[in-house]
Amino acid sequence: MRFSDIRHQDRAIAILKRGLGSGRIHHAYLFDGPEGVGKEMTGRALATRLLCEDDRLAPDADACGRCPACRLMATDNHPDFHLVHRGLHNLHPDPAVRASKGLFLVVDVVRHFVIEPVAMKPSRGRRRVFLIRDAERMNEEAQNALLKTLEEPPGSASLILVTSSAARLLPTIRSRCQCVPFGWLPVDFVAQELSTRLNLPPAQSQSLARLSDGRLGVAIRWHQIGLLEAIDTVAGCLGRVPEGDPESFARSLLDLAAGLAAETGSSESDADTDAAEEGPLGNQLKESADMPARGRPPASSVQLREALKLVLLLIAAFYRDALAVQLKTNLPLSLPPRNSVALLAEQSPPDRLEAGLLAVREAELMLDRNVPPQLACERLAVALLGELPPA
Repeated sequence: MRFSDIRHQDRAIAILKRGLGSGRIHHAYLFDGPEGVGKEMTGRALATRLLCEDDRLAPDADACGRCPACRLMATDNHPDFHLVHRGLHNLHPDPAVRASKGLFLVVDVVRHFVIEPVAMKPSRGRRRVFLIRDAERMNEEAQNALLKTLEEPPGSASLILVTSSAARLLPTIRSRCQCVPFGWLPVDFVAQELSTRLNLPPAQSQSLARLSDGRLGVAIRWHQIGLLEAIDTVAGCLGRVPEGDPESFARSLLDLAAGLAAETGSSESDADTDAAEEGPLGNQLKESADMPARGRPPASSVQLREALKLVLLLIAAFYRDALAVQLKTNLPLSLPPRNSVALLAEQSPPDRLEAGLLAVREAELMLDRNVPPQLACERLAVALLGELPPA
């Protein structure tokens, strides 16, 4: 992986190259930005450059791609590159840690895979590089344990913390890292990448790109779990809203969410299994994967809530597209052409469509507040009927 492989993250690359060029490599970086925009790919590119063995290169040049170290990085076999993620609980020597669900990066995993090896001498190069995926998933105990390493890092170690939610990290962690911000990718670029890599029809590529707000890794994951295939089911659920049966509406949404959650678990398990064999596409997939234990476990309550948010995303897309059609705007539609969108636009006045969007947002907030999903969906049905305003 090289800096030249990273697209549309010029600001982040410039910050890193400026540090390389000046010879002032920070001991710890915090890569912060949306999911699936290339943060982990950039981390791998930085690690490859730091481990590159070609001493003839200019300090801010890309890794050579030819030396033994670069070849080892290309195959995920460099002994001095350590990718740290929640799935490593499966490899921990303590059976109690292995038996955990791996929902968080706990202190035992951080100690065993970061804090202890960070003090060791590099195996073949001048330094060790630790890339911590989903750093915001470290619990407070793990973050406090890592703090001393960040305060007094050995000179031969570099840490790269990758996160999509830096605010969830302790201020003391953030203050000891150099922040490298990442932005969204252009929607047209994401759509083109989806068409090229996954051989998707243009309508599907554009829809996934818009729904994901320019997050390529997220769009790829959503394709893998069959999000677009759920559109017709969502349309059917919305078509039954006028029947005035909130309980049935809620059950339909929850059944759909359960199916998506199960696919999410399968996709994440596969990504974990194939981690050592993935190329750039796999890196972006892994950037957004949760890495649960192998064996395709049933969806957890957390996975179900996240999948239900995807269902709500599709409902919001229906209402947003219907509003755009009704107002005859030139805004691109999020969903592939659907008669149900035109029907919704025809049957609902603009204020009802706007209220529907607010109702979906309220349902999302209810899920974040740990309101039971069934209750959140029932309230959404009542709000979509226009029988109560969003809270």
